[in-house]
Amino acid sequence: MKKIMNQGVLMLLMLFAFASGVLADNKYGLKDKIQDGVILHCFDWKLSDIQAEIPNIAKAGFTAVQTSPLHQKEPLNSAWYMTYQPYDYIIGNGLGSESDLKALCAEAHKYGVKVIVDVVANHTNGDLNYVAPRLKDTSLYHDYNGGTNDGDRYSITHGRIGMWDLKTEDPRVQTIISEYIQSLKACGVDGIRWDAIKHIGLPSEGDSFMKNVVDQTMYNYGEILNTPGPNADQLYKEYTQYMSVTDNTYGNGVTQSFSNGGVSSSTGNLTYRGIAANKLVYWGESHDTYANDPGDGWSKYVDQNYIDRSYAIMVGNNDATTLYFSRPEATEKNSIKFGVKGSTHFTAPEVAEANHMHNICAGEPNYCVHTDKLMAQVRKSGVVIALSGNKAGQTISFANGDGKGGWLMAGTYIDKVGGGIFNVTDATISGTVGATGIAVLYIDGNVVKEPNVAFNPVDGTSFSDATLSVTATAFNATSAWIQVNGGDKKTFTTTTTINVGADVDYGKDITITWGATGKDENNAEITKTGSVTYKKVKAYEPVLESADEVSCFLETAETGIKIWVWDDNDASKKFNTADWPGDAMELVGKSADGKSVYKWTYSGTTTGQPTNIIFTHGGNKFAGASDSSDKGVEFKNHGYYVETKYTKEITKVNHNDIVLPGTDKFVYFDNSNSWANVYCYFYNGKTSSATWPGVKMIYDASASHNGKTGWYKVEIPAGYTNAKFFINDGTQGTAINATNASTTTVVNKGE
Repeated sequence: MKKIMNQGVLMLLMLFAFASGVLADNKYGLKDKIQDGVILHCFDWKLSDIQAEIPNIAKAGFTAVQTSPLHQKEPLNSAWYMTYQPYDYIIGNGLGSESDLKALCAEAHKYGVKVIVDVVANHTNGDLNYVAPRLKDTSLYHDYNGGTNDGDRYSITHGRIGMWDLKTEDPRVQTIISEYIQSLKACGVDGIRWDAIKHIGLPSEGDSFMKNVVDQTMYNYGEILNTPGPNADQLYKEYTQYMSVTDNTYGNGVTQSFSNGGVSSSTGNLTYRGIAANKLVYWGESHDTYANDPGDGWSKYVDQNYIDRSYAIMVGNNDATTLYFSRPEATEKNSIKFGVKGSTHFTAPEVAEANHMHNICAGEPNYCVHTDKLMAQVRKSGVVIALSGNKAGQTISFANGDGKGGWLMAGTYIDKVGGGIFNVTDATISGTVGATGIAVLYIDGNVVKEPNVAFNPVDGTSFSDATLSVTATAFNATSAWIQVNGGDKKTFTTTTTINVGADVDYGKDITITWGATGKDENNAEITKTGSVTYKKVKAYEPVLESADEVSCFLETAETGIKIWVWDDNDASKKFNTADWPGDAMELVGKSADGKSVYKWTYSGTTTGQPTNIIFTHGGNKFAGASDSSDKGVEFKNHGYYVETKYTKEITKVNHNDIVLPGTDKFVYFDNSNSWANVYCYFYNGKTSSATWPGVKMIYDASASHNGKTGWYKVEIPAGYTNAKFFINDGTQGTAINATNASTTTVVNKGE
């Protein structure tokens, strides 16, 4: 009897485990229902490549993985969009075979990961010569050839979008698609992503496709971009009787706000139109926003970090699921090839930790906080924070939900992404966000993680002070150690802070290696090691090459900086040599906090100065301007801008100050104008070292300075080490540093 009772208790425990939605092999807190978790879109990946990444996909917190279409018959290396023009509804193309799909599903299910397959049921090819014989019958297609118009619902469901539009209300078509869906299901597929679902009619419109083909025992979501047409709210409500739908307007808007340097005030779109969040799919970007031609494929020009910030905010929503897009290596539409594995950035902490927060907080309400500095989704057991624009390493404070209590539990938290410390009260959440601009806090749930050490500041930080304070925090570890530049190991268990750099010269790196010991997913002891590097840099001091140049500087954390410059009072004046988005700015140094300093100097013949400028990065404007016609910011000659904000005027002129490079006591000149004679006139207060034109400079082929060999040079006279100097060709009226100076004006300068 006792043995029978124990077996009964064991059976009850097993039933409880399944009823609670936690699978025995799910060690990463994944959700049993796809809608409750998040989705990774392995766009154009081969099934075997997805299968190999399943352990990492599970560890990164993705409940489901989505494949590209698997129907026949596109081969490897086809243009990606050709697979959205089906040849036939039979499993097997360049991504893999039916057996490959079964193997993927089996491997995924070991880890609690579900598999979604993209299905194109609205249309076939644009040319019926390129479809299977059974699909060549024109009676299987709508005969409306007027194209599509979002203002005309009939055209949406019956018109062609460049391909032959299937008559989805026809039982013959329904049978073909239904048999294909069931063949996917038999392989172990858990869900279907319905491409172009807004172009397939609803039962209220005389089309029974939703009732007869969409398998309600599987997870289903449909692509509806922008609007299903007139009467949109009613149409959304009918679609969501059969499946979840995409809300691209919400995610796209948040992404564009981040990429434009700000934050969105939006907390949703379709939720305000009567659609429940548990029927919605969000994203920061999708294959439609990335892989298409410029315009539609706008997100390919947005930095991955801004996509991640938007994704984090989307993931912070309750009930809605969110799709993360694995970017292809290529960006041009025709260069993105079928079967080429894309980015594995989905494993990055700022993505994975946001996923873990979403899974742990499932079922809890979310409160969206937005200020001019950040967006945050606050839950009962966690919060995800995304800073505006390119801000990073910022100390922030914002409301804990509505600030009245009942949201994130008060206490001290460690940011799972950057390692910063956050203090949480009933009213506020305060702390420092790391270099990614994303912070994630949560109360640990059923998520098994390897031991690790996080550093603040993060890996790759540059500094210009004598020393840098570094905090190391151990995660999931029973013990940890750090070692600076091969020195003695310092052991700790939770957090330790050290100062580095005192014995390191400027321009040199500081490497901190680390080790952490903890338990793996099988409760066996495991040790992980790694390293971070910091660079000690001398802060760049901005200087002018000549006092009368037309120039400006920009200090920014962004890369690929260009500048668009114009005279708003005279459109005939041209200051740019390149088309929009403008001329490349020169990287001239690093600021005290490690940001890059760029300089633009006008080298053309247009007289005067511009009035307006727009700074761009990666083709994206910094703030406000959508194209070159916008006003940007006011141009200040010799102005120093920080993230497009004017801060000061630069007055120091490089050629007018004697700078002693190392122990050299010479002035160097490259004589790029090939003067027959070169002189240097030294002037100190009201005296000069020699009468005009000064001391003759001699060409020295072996002279090396600033990385160049071969200079005209002259030794600095005694008593004139801190003097001004003027290089000239020995005649009055010579161009001296791009200005015409006579003997009189030189002698009188400064008096």
